[in-house]
Amino acid sequence: MKSVTYWFSPLSPFTYLAGDRLEQKVDSVIYRPFNIGPLFAATGGVPVPQRSPQRQAYRLQELARLSEKHGLPLNLQPAHFPTDSTLACQWLITLRENGMNIGAVSRAVLAAVWARDLDISSADTLRQLATEHSIAENTVDAAIAMPDQVAQETQAAIDAGVFGSPFYQVDEHVFWGQEKIEDVAAQVANSAN
Repeated sequence: MKSVTYWFSPLSPFTYLAGDRLEQKVDSVIYRPFNIGPLFAATGGVPVPQRSPQRQAYRLQELARLSEKHGLPLNLQPAHFPTDSTLACQWLITLRENGMNIGAVSRAVLAAVWARDLDISSADTLRQLATEHSIAENTVDAAIAMPDQVAQETQAAIDAGVFGSPFYQVDEHVFWGQEKIEDVAAQVANSAN
């Protein structure tokens, strides 16, 4: 079975709005969370507050449209955006490295930012999410104690050609944006033949 490598930032509203549509269309997903700031710096991306007023205005319109289209609640001005996503990424990587499918908890981290106004840079927030998903709270402490794997994961994303979030990879084929999910699924189907 062909896997999709799903590169994502837990701060990306477009990743949040992708919901679980990829998982509904493909059987195997490898989740690779990364820090968007260093990735932007390496690939020419511009953080939202530094974008032109026209781009910022369009972004807000597009997010509102996608929220309505996909039936996902969205706060366009979340209390904790931008914030440092390093600990959230490290926690997700730690869970993944310990054999957990992190799809649902990744979506919960994204929803924490964009639907619940929670601060994902806070260990207490991550412990709350752990409890809500029947994951031991001490997994957050284990992530804190781990050497920083996020920088390595972010560099791996850069090396793979990733420049935004969400970003999908099927073998050498890459796709940027939640609107590409159908194309990703088609590529998986074609690769399986």
